[in-house]
Order: sequence, then structure tokens, then C-alpha cells
Amino acid sequence: MKLIEEMMNKKAELEIAPLIDVVFLLLIYFMVTASLIKKEADLSFMLPAKIDVPESLDLPIEVLIEVSELGDIIINGMIFGNDQQNLDDLIGQLMSLKEAADASKSDLIVNIMPADKALHGRIIRVMDACAAAKVKNMSFSMSM
Repeated sequence: MKLIEEMMNKKAELEIAPLIDVVFLLLIYFMVTASLIKKEADLSFMLPAKIDVPESLDLPIEVLIEVSELGDIIINGMIFGNDQQNLDDLIGQLMSLKEAADASKSDLIVNIMPADKALHGRIIRVMDACAAAKVKNMSFSMSM
């Protein structure tokens, strides 16, 4: 009983030294982490210099030549058949496209798209027509 009376009469004491240590540790932690975050005003950047844009863009003229399974050649909706006269007309069409590309100072790109079962001889004739029209940019693509 005596022990209980002593505890009741004893005032509660608060140890300040460990609390001050904890406060200083928290202060140091927040100071270190705050200095790692960059402020938005500190971000350095440079605005791009004035870029000279040409008045006209030289876009190439692209032509799609389809070769069907029957041997028909289709260019810009025009169908050229199997005879030699139609191949001459194809050469003339390609030459006029080449002249238009040269007049606009741009390139003429011909994309040949043969059907899966198109005859190889017909594809070679299309390539010969491109060579006769002096087309230098030619590519092939698959039909879907």
C-alpha cells in the first residue's frame, strides 16, 4: 500500500533530451529531402531558334500501277490491256507523269502492285515501260 501512495504522490516527469534528439533528426531529414526536389523555376531550357521553312514543299508524285491476274495493267483508274498499243499508251502516260513531276521539280515514284497470280512477263513489261519513261524510283508492294 505504501508503494501505491508513493506512486500517487510522485509527479510525472517528461524526459526532454530524447525528444530534442528526435526533433533534430526529423529536421535534418526534411532539410535533406527538400534540397533534392528541383523547383520549376530552376529548370533550364532553351527556346528553339527561328527555323527557315521553305515556301513550297517538294512532295513526290506517287503512282500506283496494278497488274491483275488477267494481265490488265491499271494506272490511276485507266485500264491498259494486253496488246502492244496499250503498252505504248502506258509509256505515254508514264512520260506525261514524269514531265509533270519534272515541271514541279519533284520526284516521280512508281509503286507496282501485282496480283498474287499475275504473270511475271507482264510485270517485266510494266518495268520496261517505266524504264522507257525514264522513271528511276520504283518499288513493289503486295496486294491484300
